[in-house]
Amino acid sequence: MSDITIPGISSRRGMDTAKMVDDLMEIERIPVRRLERDVEKFEIQRRTWQDLGRNLTDLRDASRTLYGIDNPFRNRLGRSSDPAILTVSASRLSQEGSEEITVLQTAGRDRFASPPVDRDFRVQAGVYTFTLGETTRSFRYGGGTLQDFVEQVNRRVPDVVRGTIVPDTSTTRRLILEGQGEGAAAQLSFGDAARDLVEETGLLSPPRPDQSVSALETEPLRLEPGEEHSLRLERPFSIEPGMVLQFEARTEELPREPWEPPPSPPGPELPSPGSVTLEGVTVQDEVFGLDLPRVAPPEPPEHVEDNRAMTITGAGRRTELPALPERDRFETVTVGADRLLPETDGFLFANRNTDRALEIRNIRIMDPDAREGAVPTNAIETARDARILYSGIEITRPTNAIDDLIPGVTINLRRASPEPVRIDIEPDREGAKDAIINFAGFYNQAVRDINIYTRTDRSLIDQIDYFTPEERERMESRLGLFQGETTLNQLRSRMQTIMMDSYGSAEDEMRLLGQIGISSNAAGGGSLDMSRMRGYMEINEATLDRALESNFAAVGRLFGRDTTGDLIMDTGVAVAMERFITPYVRTGGIIAGRSSGLDTRIGQTETRIDRYNERLETTEQRLRREFGRMEGALEQMEEQTRAFDNLPGINSRQSR
Repeated sequence: MSDITIPGISSRRGMDTAKMVDDLMEIERIPVRRLERDVEKFEIQRRTWQDLGRNLTDLRDASRTLYGIDNPFRNRLGRSSDPAILTVSASRLSQEGSEEITVLQTAGRDRFASPPVDRDFRVQAGVYTFTLGETTRSFRYGGGTLQDFVEQVNRRVPDVVRGTIVPDTSTTRRLILEGQGEGAAAQLSFGDAARDLVEETGLLSPPRPDQSVSALETEPLRLEPGEEHSLRLERPFSIEPGMVLQFEARTEELPREPWEPPPSPPGPELPSPGSVTLEGVTVQDEVFGLDLPRVAPPEPPEHVEDNRAMTITGAGRRTELPALPERDRFETVTVGADRLLPETDGFLFANRNTDRALEIRNIRIMDPDAREGAVPTNAIETARDARILYSGIEITRPTNAIDDLIPGVTINLRRASPEPVRIDIEPDREGAKDAIINFAGFYNQAVRDINIYTRTDRSLIDQIDYFTPEERERMESRLGLFQGETTLNQLRSRMQTIMMDSYGSAEDEMRLLGQIGISSNAAGGGSLDMSRMRGYMEINEATLDRALESNFAAVGRLFGRDTTGDLIMDTGVAVAMERFITPYVRTGGIIAGRSSGLDTRIGQTETRIDRYNERLETTEQRLRREFGRMEGALEQMEEQTRAFDNLPGINSRQSR
């Protein structure tokens, strides 16, 4: 019986039922493997649509940048011929042009340093009061070291004054107090215990005789057109270096009255020639044959706008002062000692304007460093207004950031200089160029991806030398993924048409992108380059630079313009591209719909896989049970065979 066999099973020892089950299950899993490959393909397609959507979104945003409210063609740049003296920034409200400004003086803040004091100096207890312009702050201090006092000042009155301790030697310290505001109106003064402290530390000292203040006129002096006035001092006043003449002035524009010529003066009259009568006969004398001259009507007076109204006099000399400000509110004018006479005995005023009234008040000659009868011992800086010369007029401002002189322009003063600085307001050509290059780059990126997705030509990838190894591998996996996809082919075709179309009318200087150096053959050359047949755009930077330099506004209109006057851009390359791309990338748009459809297919396929796997698990369990029963039956047969072979006489008969 040992030669009894079961078909497919040679012997108990050679049978591997687990492998047999696994082999059978591999066959059963073939449909699942196919579905899993479908899921992988769908996921690749979904990621591809999503990547294309991001690229198209970049193109849409780049298009919108070229014509939207923030488009670079509305930006302006301010340039300074000497940024060490002043810098300038321009907003979209500024007008193109050039100006010259001379910085006579920068605005400053009070910053005083004391002479060296002993390192063990103690600050007395008391109420410490500090005033900055019209702001006063006080705090009570219980006494302590100079360092502790400074920390209290910085913590309790930081909006008015800040203190610093400088250890100039190993045994002495210097106290520095700095006002927290710029301009002549932001002078720092001290009250109560603070006044005692600055005098005790020597930070302030009594003024010298040549540092006195002289108030000349406080009431407004009004000068009507053509009116003159003089102001005489009781005694001549010496103007020492460092002093300033300061006053407030304003200009009032008067309504211009229509000019009527005066009546003509009476002219000479010739006497009557007379007559003679004799015997009833009258003989008339001959009229004089003399032509009298006619009086010509007077010419209308010249219209004058001249705010040079003040002259300082002294010692038989006179010097004209800067023109008064042309604003209708009072502004402070400060004139340095270098523009005054060494000694003055008065002022002359003359309003040369025909339709302006001038008002001047608070005229005084002063030492700007003086503080309520005392002067700083070591003034590192003093509170003063900025002074500049603009269009021949001296302008004062309380800050170094002047934003109300030229509309839309902020001028930041750095230091004074006798040399004028030229400022230029011009278009932001570099910003516009960058935006145009970004637009063309995102367009090429979108066209590149569509070409790869819809075609099987490997040269589409090989011709691109800027791919990283990872990007190249990813694109190779997507090559021809959407071959025959009409949506993408139409998308690419329409995008190319938009880039090649003409915009505007025959009168417009710029109607084609090729006119500013953007085309499929912008680099020129006669050789055939297959990459130019793919729909990519090249940029000739030299041509683009020339177009932006010579006709900046026309370049801007090429990308977007308003032809109906409703303040909405309705034509142009960027307008057309943005409007065409938006339905693809907006929420619920074409790209989102394709991605959502793939999500649905992935979900459905994964559900089918789950169901298959459930059936496969049941099948595998059934096979293992059946093979287990088969193994049990085989084991019984083998045991019966062994028992049969061991019966008496069986072996002897078999041996015969």
